[in-house]
Amino acid sequence: MTSESHEDRFSRGLEILRRIGGLNFDEPINALAETSADLSRFTVEYPYGDVLSRPGLDLPLRQLCTVSMLLADGSAQPQLKFHIAGFLNAGGEPNAIVELLFVSVAILGFPATVNAVGIVRSVFAERELAFQPIEPVRGDGAGRGATGQDMLHRLAGGDGQDYFDRLAAAAPDLAQLSIDFAFGEALARDGLEHKAKLLAIVAMLASSGNRSDALRLHLAGALANGVTCEEIIELLIQLSVYRGFPAALNTFSVARSVFALGVQPLQVDIPTPVDTESRTDRVERGKALLAKSSAASGDAVVRSFDDIAPDLGRMIVEHSYGEIFSRKGIDQKTRELSACAALAAIGSATTETPLRVHINAALNVGASREEIIETLVNLAPYSGYPATQQAIRIAAEEFAKSNPSSRPRKEESE
Repeated sequence: MTSESHEDRFSRGLEILRRIGGLNFDEPINALAETSADLSRFTVEYPYGDVLSRPGLDLPLRQLCTVSMLLADGSAQPQLKFHIAGFLNAGGEPNAIVELLFVSVAILGFPATVNAVGIVRSVFAERELAFQPIEPVRGDGAGRGATGQDMLHRLAGGDGQDYFDRLAAAAPDLAQLSIDFAFGEALARDGLEHKAKLLAIVAMLASSGNRSDALRLHLAGALANGVTCEEIIELLIQLSVYRGFPAALNTFSVARSVFALGVQPLQVDIPTPVDTESRTDRVERGKALLAKSSAASGDAVVRSFDDIAPDLGRMIVEHSYGEIFSRKGIDQKTRELSACAALAAIGSATTETPLRVHINAALNVGASREEIIETLVNLAPYSGYPATQQAIRIAAEEFAKSNPSSRPRKEESE
């Protein structure tokens, strides 16, 4: 094995960083060097000199995978912005970044996706990029179950029957929504090259952690649909840079078990449902519920994404409100309080704005301030005091907005 000096690795890494970072590519590492020269050097040598310079994946695809990992992080917005720009600098197409956000909807949820939309807007604006918004899908949304089953075979592999049977035994509606919405809509789009989509899904699941069942399904799907073991290994080596060695090693453990079985086409037999509801019905129901809970116009939510991808706004209204929040199993107050708890427990930068939205929505559907506070305080043993304190601070700020007299007077706060 040929030994290399630090200088060799640093020089190679600096060249990759130059390709990704563009103008002023070395600004972040120079700023870092003022505090820690060693960390600045490590940041170039290992991620760029040792990993991103490897030949197993081309640089635009590596950058798309990096963006996928950082989307899953939820609190790495400066790095996410840097690498979205880096994807474009490396030769990636703007449309691919926007299409990646639809993958994020299915795998990571709307908070991470919506937060990233603002970052994408910022990158495009700084580059004075004349972006043409992604055209909305056509049709009435009927038949998405059949579309979802077809896409499931193109994205998953191995024993899908056991995966969906266990899910359907506890929550049959969720199993069907997984086919209808996740695979039949968000993942069914054709704007992203298929290998990139397969690797992005694996990157998001591996970065999220504790997703072994879904990860196994999608690793097998990647192999069954043309991705090689070597390409997956390259992705997981890269995972060590952006999500750490524990995440990479845990994913390697799952990957080894999938590799040992070889190529496994998906084994699943799920009856195709007969769709009885149009997209228009779901959207209208979602708009009505959104107006009730958030005093927001569904049309305004949909239009807020018109400059990037109108379908993202439509999906929020149609799916989140028209299919999930409109269900009858629990009342609206309980749903809003559970949303507050979920968002506060995650506690990432991507969930702060949605937490504010749902605190106000909880108030709008009848929750008291005391009930909201108790819901959040209940998180302390499970999410820790810093996350709980942050959620309480956000709640207090939202309460003050709705009741200005509750704000501390200037002299009291000094």
